[in-house]
Amino acid sequence: MFGTLALPAYAFNDKEEPVAAVAESQTIKVTAGPALTKIDDIPLEVDTTVAEQEQREKLVAEAEKRAAELEAAKETKPGADATAAEAPKAAEIPAGSGASGLVAAALAQVGVSQDCTDLAQNALAAIGLTERRDQGGYDHGVNDFFRYGASVDYVHGSTALAPGDLLMWPGAPHVAVYIGGGQAVHGGWTGGTTVVAGLSTYAGLPTQVVRMS
Repeated sequence: MFGTLALPAYAFNDKEEPVAAVAESQTIKVTAGPALTKIDDIPLEVDTTVAEQEQREKLVAEAEKRAAELEAAKETKPGADATAAEAPKAAEIPAGSGASGLVAAALAQVGVSQDCTDLAQNALAAIGLTERRDQGGYDHGVNDFFRYGASVDYVHGSTALAPGDLLMWPGAPHVAVYIGGGQAVHGGWTGGTTVVAGLSTYAGLPTQVVRMS
């Protein structure tokens, strides 16, 4: 997410110190947020097949492996090489379709330094619904993602989630891609990293869900 005059509220850590990185265009890009709080409750989910669950677990394992490799590369290759290791090329995010393609595209970005809106926009671009910001696409804010499907209020324990849902925190603001099993891919984590984590954030649970139409 970009801004040129002031940092949004969620760009501050627990000590309320702004955390940002200045891009080449001299705009301010938020790359960090407070650590998220893990919750014990698994959300209610739409039924998925055993094959779909196994595929999700495989994708998560591959994503965690790539994230570890990126982290190792940053530690062993200082300077320009480390910067190159942080940002994947467009070809490294697999093209796909529908909710499964969105999940795969989100998981392909785990370990990358970026904010939450770039994560979601890149994943949507991979399934042909928009264009990546770094390839000339419109720079999405969190509320822009409501256009991609039907939205419902999220009530933990009664709202059934499905892999590929966009989890929305419009007041934070924050957006994440739900992948199933009580987990989602979040961008803009502490240090600006894209991670797989639970639903609960520094702003609490999501308040709305957008399901791909």
